[in-house]
Amino acid sequence: MRPQDAIVGWDDELNAELYDRFTRQHPLYADTSRDLVSRADLTDKRLIVDLCAGTGVTAAIALEAMPIDGRVICVDSAKAMQTVGRRTLNDPRITWITARAEDVSDHITATVDAVVCNSAIWKTNTPATFAAVKRILRPGGRFVFNIGGGFADLSDPDDRARTTPSLTDLITAIAVLDYGYVPRRREDPGPVLTPATVKTQLVAGGFTVLAQDTVTRTSTVEEKRAWLSIPLFARPSGQLTHAQRMEILHEAFSRVDQTQVSATTWLVVVAQA
Repeated sequence: MRPQDAIVGWDDELNAELYDRFTRQHPLYADTSRDLVSRADLTDKRLIVDLCAGTGVTAAIALEAMPIDGRVICVDSAKAMQTVGRRTLNDPRITWITARAEDVSDHITATVDAVVCNSAIWKTNTPATFAAVKRILRPGGRFVFNIGGGFADLSDPDDRARTTPSLTDLITAIAVLDYGYVPRRREDPGPVLTPATVKTQLVAGGFTVLAQDTVTRTSTVEEKRAWLSIPLFARPSGQLTHAQRMEILHEAFSRVDQTQVSATTWLVVVAQA
């Protein structure tokens, strides 16, 4: 049996429950979902796919924009995320398929009107995913997704004018001073999906790129604290237990300037089959 505080990733029900709670209590995923849904133009669409759907927050918002007989197929590789999604949404218009994004065309035989993917396309083998999406998408159908700026080689708005440490700064400092944490060299995050790279891959996959927009989103310190409370995102990574990370987070939050607002940059892509 693994230790109680072991974090195995997305296919962990506690992580999935806390992630789902975050999506419903804080605006990030609702805001990004509404943006994707608007760009996908779902007002007359009856069958769409929510790729890397997690617990279904984007699917629920998509259904609000679709006709009453509209349906969403949620595809995600983590069964735990879908278990939580089924329980919290319980909507017969949503079909859940446990599968990798790269394999979506192996599991869906119907032609779909649109495919959306909120915040997770960077985790996939994008050329393979784009090819699979093209196989299920009707001619003229839209494929809409976003990528966090750090994975798209986009700089976040300049915060060098900040005069007090961020929540992340304080977490690292407390971990080092009080817990003997030794910071690791930052690991290679993997392939960087620059706008040029994404466009090249989409065109090679048979898509026409309609738009690549850079948008800025802001968040509060409280939202950041809630995000870092999710086991998979707790910091610092590595040597400490999850319980220790939560102690550090609590202490850092008590010290941080809670009026701070953080800004992040996102790449939003609209492609057409």
